[in-house]
Amino acid sequence: MINDILPIYQLSLCQKLLLQATLLQGERAMQAWDCWQSLIDIENLDPSSNVLLPQLYKNLLIHDVKHPYMARLKGIYRRNWYANQLRLKDLKIILSYLKDDEIDVIILGKASFGSYPIENCRSIDSFRLLVQEKYLERANQKLTAVNWQEDDPTPKTLIHLQGHLFWAIPQDHIDNLVWHNATPDWSDRLGWRLSVTDQFLDSCTRTFFKGHSQQIYGIADVMILIQNSSNDIDWMRLVSQAQRYQMILPVRNMLIILQNILKPSVPNWVLPALWQMPIAHAEWLSYKILADDKRSFWQSIYAHSVRPLNYFGTKLRELKQTPFPGRQVLKSLLKVR
Repeated sequence: MINDILPIYQLSLCQKLLLQATLLQGERAMQAWDCWQSLIDIENLDPSSNVLLPQLYKNLLIHDVKHPYMARLKGIYRRNWYANQLRLKDLKIILSYLKDDEIDVIILGKASFGSYPIENCRSIDSFRLLVQEKYLERANQKLTAVNWQEDDPTPKTLIHLQGHLFWAIPQDHIDNLVWHNATPDWSDRLGWRLSVTDQFLDSCTRTFFKGHSQQIYGIADVMILIQNSSNDIDWMRLVSQAQRYQMILPVRNMLIILQNILKPSVPNWVLPALWQMPIAHAEWLSYKILADDKRSFWQSIYAHSVRPLNYFGTKLRELKQTPFPGRQVLKSLLKVR
């Protein structure tokens, strides 16, 4: 079992306790809460931990916790809930505009967790929307034309439109799979939601992709998926698609962290299967890795560097065996005339 994580994704004790207090139930959650609240100053939390406070409040409320922090947490929860309702109302307007133009949309990211049956209370400050590649330009033009924010009193919400979710060959087939497995979303069937399996993959990759800031709420997202939709996760497809999309590292890393901190119910064959899969050099360079995996990393680098060296070595041996024409040329030049 891997116990230490590279400094690039090192969880502090307080972050681990916060995840446990937010996502677990019963005695384990309460023990984590007691320890966490005794160690922190709620006014000076790191930004990633702050994001989890509304969800923490909901869990503490279920456990009937009485504590001076509860009033503060309740205020954060209610303010966040109200802001999210305004954002989700905006989202319905956007979806209706696109629906009128016969453009289907899959809702990604924060907004996809914004309501029943899975709600993590995370602040929705932007919309990630997936449309089919052939409609991407038209969707951009439509949203620009309707100027949907003109009468909106709330702060501006960023919209990120994208035509692909996962990248692999053949791309058209991969895109079709995503849409085929999607289900109608909660928004009066104006939009679509990723299948739980694809949502799992997307959350893992966005959490561990290099260049992103540390996001412990990405860990919370995946745990919420497992807790609420474990029967809908196709674990066999998850593992095979992780290999196909070169996402073995983020899925493996996520499951290791979850296993160490939260101990979710995951089939016992999944993690060993991921460990046995070879990892492409490009994937090593794209994602954050675990400390005990450095040996495998350097083996991968070696394997990819030996191949071109062997190629050049073979070419040199071929040149060695090829008759060198220079001797005959020199003889002709030095011939006495």
